[in-house]
Amino acid sequence: MAENNDRHIQWYPGHMARSTREIKEQLGRVDLLVEVADARIPLSSRNPLLTDLSQKKEHLLILSHADLADPAISNSWLDHFNNKEGIRTMALCLASASDLGRLRKELKKIQQPYLEQARSRGLQARALRILVGGVPNTGKSTLINAMTGKRSAPVESRPGVTRSIRWLRVGTDFELLDSPGLLEPKISSQDAAFALAATGAIKDEILPLEDLAFRLFKQLHQEYSVELSQRYDLDLDLEADTFDVEYFYDKYIEAARHKGCVLSGGRIDTERFARMLLSDFRSGKIGRISLERPE
Repeated sequence: MAENNDRHIQWYPGHMARSTREIKEQLGRVDLLVEVADARIPLSSRNPLLTDLSQKKEHLLILSHADLADPAISNSWLDHFNNKEGIRTMALCLASASDLGRLRKELKKIQQPYLEQARSRGLQARALRILVGGVPNTGKSTLINAMTGKRSAPVESRPGVTRSIRWLRVGTDFELLDSPGLLEPKISSQDAAFALAATGAIKDEILPLEDLAFRLFKQLHQEYSVELSQRYDLDLDLEADTFDVEYFYDKYIEAARHKGCVLSGGRIDTERFARMLLSDFRSGKIGRISLERPE
């Protein structure tokens, strides 16, 4: 029925360890790290490896899926990263031509000192070399394809599609080092694991989906009750005790029934509803939702 806190989420395929080594080998050629995180979970979708690498390089943090995240909370994250942590940060929808235009303008701004330095030495300026990195399913391949103007990297709404690193040329201005999505070898906390799993950064096939969906349902009830109520036709008690598992599960089952997740004999198909709830959240059908907020 409810969450099983003993079922820890971990996923670290062998190709991630290999790619981490390859990225470190290529780091000497890199001028700029473009780190792609998910605007809905800006803390959990950042890999400490990339944070470490950024200490030695120019760093641009992209909060992707901004069109799916709560805009007010995204603005708070931009203030947090830009002004409190001193990280150059942009919130973008990578499917938006105007947002991609803003990104290109920012990259040209970062490139300008390199061009001026080359001119001062009488050298021909070379392309800015950019490492594009992040955890799985944050939109790295979408960004690369938009930059190159062609389908250079495979794109699917599931993690683990890109398996190796490679350099790609973008006109005469940029070279992009495409890399697979990289998770930590051991995810730092179960809260982070939940956030990554909810947004699709970890393969559904290895997850306790019903536990995951029920936990997501409870968080949505607490933070986005209006959106949850409208999507699943629910009359919610906004004063419900957060530890009243029976109440939340009754509402969860009611939502499943309203969406037609019913088996023969009137039994509720909880697995089908778990998949539906996660899909609705990931696609924005419930609303623009952020699972993490800056303190």
